[in-house]
Amino acid sequence: MEDLTTTPLRYTLSKEERLHLKRDVDALFASGHAFIAYPLRVVVNTTPIGEGEEPSCAILAVAAKKYFRRANKRNRVKRLIRESYRLRKHRLLDLAKAQGLHIHLGLLSVAKELPTQADVNRGMDKALSRICEELTPKAEEPTNEEA
Repeated sequence: MEDLTTTPLRYTLSKEERLHLKRDVDALFASGHAFIAYPLRVVVNTTPIGEGEEPSCAILAVAAKKYFRRANKRNRVKRLIRESYRLRKHRLLDLAKAQGLHIHLGLLSVAKELPTQADVNRGMDKALSRICEELTPKAEEPTNEEA
């Protein structure tokens, strides 16, 4: 197992970090919860790691044919989404390792016009902040029960 203090950050997006198995995609949309961080609709599904497994994060980038009829535009939107995630994934990976989770993300473009990289970056920042906030355990506040 790699230690984050000695391992340099890796800004790659390997096949293990992409959702490609049908069962994983089906599980993501069946039991994940969704929210909008414009121009992205984010679907999140977390599962605890099993014995001998390592925590991981995997993504699925989707651009609808309904909004982008031409394949080159759909590919561009997906490339923008993957690039934005690739540069910001370390916060999520650290959280997955701390919590002992597998995190699967579906990142769907809901923009009707071709978004810019800045738009996608802004949405990705909002999405990752919200995911980290939801998955971080909150300290329980003591309640004053006066009789």
